[in-house]
This record gives sequence, structure tokens and C-alpha cells, in this order.
Amino acid sequence: MLFFTTLVGCNNNSDPGKVDTKSEALLYNEANNTFLYFMETTNFDENSIGYGMARDRYPNSPSLSSIAATGFMLASLPYGVENNLISFDEAKHKATKTLNTLVEMEHTSGFYYHFVNMKTTNRSPGSEVSIIDTGLLLAGAIVAAEYFKGEVKNQMQVIYDRINWDFYINKTRNMFYMGYQPEKGFSGAWDHVSEQLLLYVLAAGSSTYPTGNSLYRTVKSIANSNYKGAYRSTNYETDTYIYSYNGSLFQHQFSHAFIDFRNIVDKDNTNWHENARQATLANYYYTKDNKEKYKAYEKAWGLSASDHPKGYLAFGAELAKNSTHNGTIAPYASIASVNYTKELTFEALKYFDTLEELKGDYGYKDAFNLGPVDPNYNPIIDAVTPWYANDYIGIDKGITLLMIANYQSDLIWNLFMKNENVKRGLEILEFKKS
Repeated sequence: MLFFTTLVGCNNNSDPGKVDTKSEALLYNEANNTFLYFMETTNFDENSIGYGMARDRYPNSPSLSSIAATGFMLASLPYGVENNLISFDEAKHKATKTLNTLVEMEHTSGFYYHFVNMKTTNRSPGSEVSIIDTGLLLAGAIVAAEYFKGEVKNQMQVIYDRINWDFYINKTRNMFYMGYQPEKGFSGAWDHVSEQLLLYVLAAGSSTYPTGNSLYRTVKSIANSNYKGAYRSTNYETDTYIYSYNGSLFQHQFSHAFIDFRNIVDKDNTNWHENARQATLANYYYTKDNKEKYKAYEKAWGLSASDHPKGYLAFGAELAKNSTHNGTIAPYASIASVNYTKELTFEALKYFDTLEELKGDYGYKDAFNLGPVDPNYNPIIDAVTPWYANDYIGIDKGITLLMIANYQSDLIWNLFMKNENVKRGLEILEFKKS
């Protein structure tokens, strides 16, 4: 398992000859504002049962915590220390006490409810027991554990070791179910490549309930057969890549913020970092190919899950099995792509900085929509635009911070890839150095 140790610690983003100081200043300012979001909106009341529960969104839904957002908060703590935004001792205290909360929280075979009450940790009405959100929580806990060591690492291991991955497997189809509610049972299936790549590594590397590599091989076989292609248009084209069901960018970011896929390939020689880069280029190209339809597409890009003028939806671009868009841009989607498409990210970032209504105390808000170029093209959206989101969303801010931290110093990648369970999982899944 020594092989994986050699994969961390190199930053491929540095180019001393081409430093865009203005864009990097905007980038790091966004990361620092995101760290402030977690520090000021998370429940850090020392006397609260729900200590460490991170807000799902702010300022709306004041009592709602997202387990995944809590994972991103935990992973943000090393960034705060390394950038002198918080002391090591204070950050370690926050990590320790948050993990104390998590150890004591209600769970089902180790899996947590997606949404809980921030103060009580009780299940939010109707919330599912979520495998992906538990996975993101665990990934953030691993990052914190590898940084702070000691009790933080011991507590993380308690949480990791009690996850019974077998509970969530559809034995008939040999894949993970997508959701579980005690009242309704299991639903859906992770039958395509999406944000869940992380789960196969964590499950295979488990010390207590390891799953082997067959789950990954099953979904990879489906993806190779049904989700492969290249984006082609009059103006742009990409290489062939494996795409997701709806073309949302977050699906090429969430696992990749933790696993350093840059220099490793699987049994089929798939490099998931390069795959994500091609998907990101397709998202950018698709946006530009549709700039005659929506105003924001002229200077901005980033189609992903976000708020929009009529609610919340997972927007996406071709290539996809089933995608939709309505002119809404999610800034996090392009900013968190900085490790794939730096110049295009900087292009978007400079434009976001000109939109005063998009900015607030915690950086860029979740999304905006300037409306259709021709009002008749989409009169429903035209009637409610220009529109700027009121909220920040925890997971969207979180993925932004983690990807910027990786751009800055490989911080999250280095910490996550040091973990013995992670190294074991990657080996079991037959990843190798490229």
C-alpha cells in the first residue's frame, strides 16, 4: 500500500510564469468567506446537543442542518488553520466536539439522516437515511482526523467502522440503493456514475464491513456501455468521457474534492480527473453554444444543482441522459472547477465580481438568472428575472472551499489520501499509478 503514499504532495496548478494575481485574490477571498460561513452559521453552542451541526442553507431554514454540509465544515478546519483564520487548538476543539456529537447521534447501521435539526440532531420530518451524505460526512471527518490526529482520529474511526455498507446494497442488481426511509424502505439505485465514486472507495476500504470491488465494476460497466461520448458542436468539441445522468457539474466535483484522481487510473485506464475535466469543458461549451437563449450564458457558465427563480433543481448540460436548464448559473460550479479549467474559471470569477447583487457577507450567493435574451423564448422565467439567490447553500459553499484548498496547496487531497482505509479501498478497486 506504499504506492498511494507517493501520489500525494505535488501541485500541478502552479505556473510561476502565468500568475493571474487578480483572479487568485478573488479565488482566495471566496474561500475565506466560505470558511467564515461555516464558522458563523454552524451550531457551535458549547451547551447544545447539536454542537457542530452545519447549516443546510442561510439565512433561510434556520433550524435545518445537512449532514453533508457538516462534513464539508469538518474538512474546512485544516484550511482555516493553514491560512491563519483560526488557531490549531480552536479548530481541533471544534472537530473533536463535532465528532462527539456524531458518535452519539441516531443512525441506521451507521448511516445518518440527510437532514437533522441543528439544535437537537433529531431527524427532519421526511428525511431519508442517506448513503451519499453519510459518505461526504465521513470524508470530511477523515480529512479532519488526518490533520488533528489523536482523539479526532479515534472518533472518526468509530463512525467509519460502524457503517455496515452491506445494509445499503441491492443484492439483486449488485449496486447501492440511492435512498432509504424507515417508513417506505429502499428506493432508486446508483446505476450510473455520479457524485458517488467516493462511496466505492470508502466501502471497499472499510476495516469492518468491506465490500470488495464488484459494486464499482458493476456501475463502471453500465457507464462504459451507456454513458460515453464526446460533446460536439459547430464551435466546440471534447474528448470522449463518461457523463452523468443530468450533466450537473457537482457530480464531477464532490468525490474529486477528496480523492486525488490526477495521477491514477482504474482497471479500464479511466482517469477520473481527466474525465471530470472533459465534462467541465462540455458544460462550458454547451453554455456558450446557448448564449443566444439566455443572457447570463454570454459571460458566465456553470450549470449544476442550485436554487433558481422557481425553486431548486439539478440543472445540467449535454452530454447527459436527461438534462434541463433555464438560464440559471451556479457560481460554485465554475469556481469549484478551478483544478480542471483554471482559465475558464478565472474568466467566470472576474464576471461574478461585477455582479454586486450576487455578493454578500459569505462571498457569492448560490445562483443567479438574468433571464432569456428573447422574452418569448421563456416568458415564465422572463417574468421573474433578473433574479439573484437570497441564500448560501452549505454543500455548494463547501465544495468551493475544498477545491480552492486543493488548488492552493493540495491540502484536502494530501490529507484524505494519507488515510489507511482510503489507500486500501483504492487498491481493492484496482487503481494504479498512471
